Amino acid sequence: MKLLNSSIAVLLLSLATFASVSEAKLAPSTFVGKRKASFPNEASLSEVIGEPEQKQAHAQPKSKSKSSALSSLTRLTGGSAESLSLTPAFTYYLDIFLTGLTVVFTAIWFVSIRNYNLDPKDYNGDFPYFDRQVLDEGFCLARPSTTLFGLGTEKLCGIADLLLVVFFYFKYKDSFVEGDGRFQVLGGRNMTSERFNFFALFTLIHGAIHFFGFSAQGHIWGGETSSVESILVVGVLAVMSIFSRKGLMETFEDAGKSGWDTIATVVWLGLVAAFVIGFNEKAFALTFVNVATFLPVLAARVLLFKKDDERRLKGFYDGKTPMGPVIIAIIHLTVTFFEPLVCEAWFESVGGHLLMDISLWFMLIRHMF
Repeated sequence: MKLLNSSIAVLLLSLATFASVSEAKLAPSTFVGKRKASFPNEASLSEVIGEPEQKQAHAQPKSKSKSSALSSLTRLTGGSAESLSLTPAFTYYLDIFLTGLTVVFTAIWFVSIRNYNLDPKDYNGDFPYFDRQVLDEGFCLARPSTTLFGLGTEKLCGIADLLLVVFFYFKYKDSFVEGDGRFQVLGGRNMTSERFNFFALFTLIHGAIHFFGFSAQGHIWGGETSSVESILVVGVLAVMSIFSRKGLMETFEDAGKSGWDTIATVVWLGLVAAFVIGFNEKAFALTFVNVATFLPVLAARVLLFKKDDERRLKGFYDGKTPMGPVIIAIIHLTVTFFEPLVCEAWFESVGGHLLMDISLWFMLIRHMF
């Protein structure tokens, strides 16, 4: 069984590495905002994205009977392009806030690991420290009474990832456009087929790791861990944290920092090396991936873009509606922070790590909203 699991893992890792390298080669060398849309007839904008019904409504006097609640709902759901705007200043303060939260979260993680290693038997994991179950198992397992058909959290995560990929592919495949790996700007962002395929493969691999129950316990290297297993685990860590590199590359590109791709690669691999050497525990890998994915990108946005820089509106928070990606990013970070801190308190009773997997998928495709 161990041999079978190792074979499956090697296959999945090979596919993930191929997808990562292939998608990285598709990254453009010019700003997305400055590139012309790849549609042959830009004059037929309304035919591509659909003629908004609001245009016809503008010709008629506005009804005073419309409730403010309905108007607010229309704005929040992207009903009007001009009704709600995302300003550079708002994203600036939001980046500072989220960066600060991530730094605090990382500090709590470090202290929790220190206390856990000093006395594993007596570590209770009371708030605000990491829950003991998360440090033991690697993530928050849902209570058996809350799972479907008696399936464990890992099985449910694998099934959920598969269903999400299949549903969104068949529902939105006709809206995907051919591109160079990023997005096409045409009255709002349309997901490129290359980008979606990369996210889909990443999510399927992530789900497969859960479904086949690869152990998250033990050392990454040394002890009873074989050299082959150590290499495999390090490779999986590198693939799962690839979004640190990708996010930095796109942030540097939006900031006009040409030639900084090497810096993004060094930061990504440096973080992986620091975790493997400094922590050497597979159970801590999930939190590492979360921190390594968000902290460098958010910090780079704070340092590279001034408060009123219009380039802030590209990349991380850009979407088809003004606030869609912002709301999704906040929800995902909230779930990320809650899972290890309040697992036994209540998080395990509402699905545990399953919520994390679902929010991660929406975080990946947030630009579609």
